[in-house]
Amino acid sequence: MADSQTTIASLRELNSKLTVEITKLRKKYVKVEAENIKLKQIIEENTEFKTRFEKQDRKNKTDIANLISENTKLKFRVSKLEQKLSQNDEKKAILLLN
Repeated sequence: MADSQTTIASLRELNSKLTVEITKLRKKYVKVEAENIKLKQIIEENTEFKTRFEKQDRKNKTDIANLISENTKLKFRVSKLEQKLSQNDEKKAILLLN
């Protein structure tokens, strides 16, 4: 009888320790779950930012290409105008000499 009383007492003590451990693990689990939710939100926000950044980057590259093209055209027009101006200056000089 004493043996069964000792066994029961040991099992109760073990049960108590395991109950405490389970409670600690549940608290830890809740914290981990809360952290996971935060991390998922951060990942989602980062994905949204990355998508917006990539879209803006594509737009910027297109804008740059358009500006380079426009700049090239303007340089060509300026060159043509400078040539015409030079030709006009030469004509004026010839007229003045005559």
